[in-house]
Amino acid sequence: MKKLALIAMIAGSFIIASCGGGKEENNDNNNDSTQVVDEVTAEDVCVNENAMTVTVKDHELNDNTDFVFETANFEVKMDDYKYVNDSTAEFTLSNYSTEELVGDRLPEQVDIFVELHAKNGKTLEPAIYPYQEWDNDYWSKVNIITSEGTVWFNWVMGMPEQGDVVIDFIDEKNICGSFKLNVEKPENASIGIVRLNGTFNIAK
Repeated sequence: MKKLALIAMIAGSFIIASCGGGKEENNDNNNDSTQVVDEVTAEDVCVNENAMTVTVKDHELNDNTDFVFETANFEVKMDDYKYVNDSTAEFTLSNYSTEELVGDRLPEQVDIFVELHAKNGKTLEPAIYPYQEWDNDYWSKVNIITSEGTVWFNWVMGMPEQGDVVIDFIDEKNICGSFKLNVEKPENASIGIVRLNGTFNIAK
């Protein structure tokens, strides 16, 4: 009898252990909810090609002469992007190639030069970068460099704000977004009409 009772106890313990083990393994499988999140890349976000319109008109530069440059399609033939650090980046978009820049710059050869800045503990990221709003967490500086000098988006009291640069993606090698910059006061020679609108894309 003692032997039979001992055998029954051993068998019962084995069954309980087996059932418990099965439940524990099942719980482990159910609790494993770790998911791998794919990193967003420039290819995922930067779907727009360069498509910019530029107007500079009635804007006085060197020798008190008005400079005029207008194009509905600013063709980017050369670009240069520098990610200086996590709070400063700059890039240049040019409508001419290195080979085409022979001697003095021609009136139709133009650069769009952009600086992006983050401050107050922020780092560069997709955001709206207002034009020269130095107190903002994010701000931008944009110039149009011409054969007659540098064009700024000048402003006087009572005018609408100049606009901003919208960044859709930025990392150390890639950047894309859009320009929404306009000033217009033809009767003021230091302002004139200066517009820069459309998308840009520098991807490596």
